[in-house]
Amino acid sequence: VGNGAAHLAYSRSISTWFHRRLGMALAFVMVGAGLGAMILPVVAQSIISRSGWRAAYASLGGLALSLGLPLSWLYIRERGVVGHKAAPVAHSGMTWQQGLRSSAFWIVTAILFVSSISMNGAITHLSALLTDRGLTAGNAALCASMLGGSSLLGRIVVGWLLDRFFGPRVALAINLITALGICLLAGASSFPAGCLAAALIGVGAGGEAAITPYLLTRYFGLRAFSTLYGLTWTFYAAAGAIGPVILGRAFDATGSYAFLLTLLAAGLGLAAATNLLLPRYSDSFPIDVH
Repeated sequence: VGNGAAHLAYSRSISTWFHRRLGMALAFVMVGAGLGAMILPVVAQSIISRSGWRAAYASLGGLALSLGLPLSWLYIRERGVVGHKAAPVAHSGMTWQQGLRSSAFWIVTAILFVSSISMNGAITHLSALLTDRGLTAGNAALCASMLGGSSLLGRIVVGWLLDRFFGPRVALAINLITALGICLLAGASSFPAGCLAAALIGVGAGGEAAITPYLLTRYFGLRAFSTLYGLTWTFYAAAGAIGPVILGRAFDATGSYAFLLTLLAAGLGLAAATNLLLPRYSDSFPIDVH
C-alpha cells in the first residue's frame, strides 16, 4: 500500500510548486527513490547478517517512521496551503470523469500498460536469463546493477528533456530505447551484451516514472491529477504482475525467453508509436507558479 500510494502524494505536491521546470523537479524526486532502492537493500542485508531478519524489518520500519514521517509532515504540502488543517487549494483542469472521456488519457495508459508488461517481465527475469546463457551469477548481478545505475541517469536526462521538448516525443524516444534493450536482451549471451541491454532497459525504467505525471499535468491540469494518476498506475501495477508470469510460463513451455522477449519488444515499439497520436498541450489550465 505504501509503495503504491507514495508516488501519488509527492507527485501531486511537486506539480503544484513547479511548472516550467516540472520535468527536472519530478526527476530529482525519482532519483531519491532510486538511491533508496540501491542503498537500503545493502543496509538491510548488513542488519540481517548481524542481527537477523526481524531486526532488519524493525530497523527499516523505524527509519520510515522516524525520518520519513516528520519530514513529510513538516515539508510536503501543496503550494498555497498553510498548515495541515487548511482547505485544499482549488486548481484548474478537467474532472476525472472528463479525463476518462479523453483519448489522450487512454493513449498514455495503454502505452504505460504495454511498457510495464515488457519492462517488468524483462527486469524480473534478467538474472535468470543471463545465468541460463552461461554468465556467472556475479556478472549477472553486475548487469542488474548497471540497470539500476542507468535508471538514475535516465531520470535526470528525461527530466531535462521534458522541460525542453514536447513530452510525447520524449516518451516515444524513451519507449523505443526500452524496446531496443528488451530486443537485445532476447539474444544476449555475453557480459557486454547483457550490460548494454540492462542499461537501455534501465533508462526506460527511470524515465517512465517522470513521464507519466508530467503528461497528466499538461493534458488534464491539477484538478483531478491524483485520481487520474492513481488510475494509470493501477494499470501499471496490474501489467507489472502479468509480465513476469507470462515470461516464466513461456520459459517453462519452450526452454527459452527469446521469442516472447522479441514479441514484447515489438509490441512496445508499436505502442511507442502511438505517442505520435497525442495532441498538443491544452492552454486552458493556468498554473500560478513562477
